[in-house]
Amino acid sequence: MSDGGNVWSDDLMGREPSAKFLTSYLLANPHIKVLNVNSPWGAGKSFFLSRWKRELSENHVCVFFNAWETDYTAEPLIALVTCIEQQTMDSASLGSTDAGKNVIRVASTLMKKAAPLIAKGLVKKFTGVEVEELLGKEAADDSGNLAKGVVETLIKEQSKTATHVKEFKEAILEKLAQAGLNFDKKSPAFIFIDELDRCRPTYAIELLERVKHFFELEDCRFIVASDSTQLAHSVRAVYGEKFFSERYLSRFFDAEFRLDNTDIYKVAKCAKFDSNYVGLQISTSGYSSSYVQGAKSIEPSSSTIFTNEPNYPECALILVGMAKYFRVELREMLRYSQQINSMASALPAHSFHYFWAAYLIFSKAADEELYQSLEVGDKSDLAIDEYESSKAFPVKFTFSGSQENLGQIAKLYTRLLNSSDEDLRTLLNNMKGWRENVVRYGYRDLDTLRLYKKLVELAHRIT
Repeated sequence: MSDGGNVWSDDLMGREPSAKFLTSYLLANPHIKVLNVNSPWGAGKSFFLSRWKRELSENHVCVFFNAWETDYTAEPLIALVTCIEQQTMDSASLGSTDAGKNVIRVASTLMKKAAPLIAKGLVKKFTGVEVEELLGKEAADDSGNLAKGVVETLIKEQSKTATHVKEFKEAILEKLAQAGLNFDKKSPAFIFIDELDRCRPTYAIELLERVKHFFELEDCRFIVASDSTQLAHSVRAVYGEKFFSERYLSRFFDAEFRLDNTDIYKVAKCAKFDSNYVGLQISTSGYSSSYVQGAKSIEPSSSTIFTNEPNYPECALILVGMAKYFRVELREMLRYSQQINSMASALPAHSFHYFWAAYLIFSKAADEELYQSLEVGDKSDLAIDEYESSKAFPVKFTFSGSQENLGQIAKLYTRLLNSSDEDLRTLLNNMKGWRENVVRYGYRDLDTLRLYKKLVELAHRIT
């Protein structure tokens, strides 16, 4: 590996300690053959697995299998075997060329050992070679008798299939051991399976079954990234709503690890650029500097968003608050941040209101009814209140003199946009503190603010 210690250089979520811990855990517990990295879609599983694999590759044979890229195939065992073949080849061998890879894929010992475990028609379909050419006529006939349907049928026919499974496992171990010798790596080998929760339900289930039946090996560890909740839904889609999918899935995994996405502040800092300030207090430990009842300051609640990191940008704190409020995962937050940035690039910097742009972008994705109500007179306040009471995660920001729910700030923008000229003058004369700041700059940029929804419609197409 060429980048050595730079593997985690872009690790804004602090994943490196988790990878090192899990490596030690798996090496110290050889009975853990399959580890499930379980987190929702968009929580950073792909980043974590790819960096962890690169780090482990320093000392171990590692294979990275993107399940979603191959879920168009009818048999996951062929796709997985092909991936192992191609990623464990010596670069100086025949496999260094595309043509060579194809020859090895269809004529290797590993594929030959896999063939009896796969329906004959699928071998021909995906390798372009008849089973007879791989195994020889006599062996192929025997295989054909066994493989009249799918792998599940073969598993039940233990009298003959057990021998094929044993030979296949031995071939896998031999292949991984040889790769270890070729590249001077230690055992065990690690096989990473990513994007399982994006696959069609039958493919995801079949892939897990193949791993369970054919890859439980002493010198091999599997790390499978999945959203177990989504995977359970997939299982029920196949077996019925009353099926105990969680219990069914648990038999495939020996242990489970969840990524921690509670600290998204470092990632949100990427949102640093010039915009109109709302007036949030950033580094106050959540206390309002002048909000006092009697002699005691009001303590922040568990929903107060703040950080004591020096010079933390206000727009980044707003982004953190939006992500929590609208209950989005890391990947979604980054995508919405990109959409907000695209809006900012279409407007003069001094006229950009980051809070309002962010609220529109997030609400457009989270709740179309809320989004459409934001500039419709009295409906906007009711829609914000309803969303905040029934769907939103409670979020507060600290200002000089008060702490406010995120929805209260949004309401001020909707009031500004829905006011008549007379109402606007009244607002300007009566608002104090952070409200005065929002109204004064909002009034100055009112014509531009009224264009935001058109820009949101365009930005929302960026994925």
